[in-house]
Amino acid sequence: MATTNEQLQAAEAGSAGGPGDKIIVRNLYKTFTVRGSVVRALVNINLTVADGEFLAIVGPSGCGKTTLLRIMAGLEKHSAGTLEMRHRDRSKPLNNMVFQEHSVFPWMTVRDNVAYGLMLRGVPKKQRDEIVSYYIEKVGLTKFYKAYPFQLSGGMKQRVSLARAFANDPEVLLMDEPFGALDEQNKLLLQEELLRIWSEHQKTVCFITHSVDESIVLADRIMVMTAHPGQIKAFVKVPFERPREVYKIRATPQYGQLMYSIWELLRDEVLRAKREEGGQ
Repeated sequence: MATTNEQLQAAEAGSAGGPGDKIIVRNLYKTFTVRGSVVRALVNINLTVADGEFLAIVGPSGCGKTTLLRIMAGLEKHSAGTLEMRHRDRSKPLNNMVFQEHSVFPWMTVRDNVAYGLMLRGVPKKQRDEIVSYYIEKVGLTKFYKAYPFQLSGGMKQRVSLARAFANDPEVLLMDEPFGALDEQNKLLLQEELLRIWSEHQKTVCFITHSVDESIVLADRIMVMTAHPGQIKAFVKVPFERPREVYKIRATPQYGQLMYSIWELLRDEVLRAKREEGGQ
């Protein structure tokens, strides 16, 4: 069932966050100045993400999803409110961001790309090689260990990005439509890869997607955002148990009902965003 905006604001804003919470956002606003005018990107965001939770974020284009993720990553500053990212193990990076576009280094082999974060952290070579081999095998690229990105398909490059993110062992994974540019077959394969690796390590994940289907298949909870300026419209809990088999989920009546209820929440926001884009 969806939680309404009024209910979630009362519940989220009134909580200081429990011991098992990883990300705590309170009354967060983000504004930009464009040609002398103030533009509100995010308005009164209240959000708590539990340690090990997989949160999907959906909303119309331009609603501030990526801006929120970039604030969590420390790439942008919020204008008001508070953001707490609880760093429990200082020997590990707090977060790692995976983008939609391929973010692999073209001059590095698959092995060196996956090892990059570990090398920056000074992880000893023997340990680094073991970690890199483990994750390259996990994403099915062992035969391409020494290949360069120009020798890989788009889906394979995104597997490298995924392996590098997990290999670096961050406490939080921030993923901005990482499979959005892929064809449907590669997208399905990588969803399965992500579910499999996540089930073994259970990182805290914030995952932006435009696909309602993808949010249901992957997440524990879905955050639905309004059209610009971005606010939280609802939280929807995903009822499917883990570990999940993607095709079995899609074949259940519960899946269809959930798709319908999330689209009902999104539809008016998508239409409003389109009207605003067209100046109507």
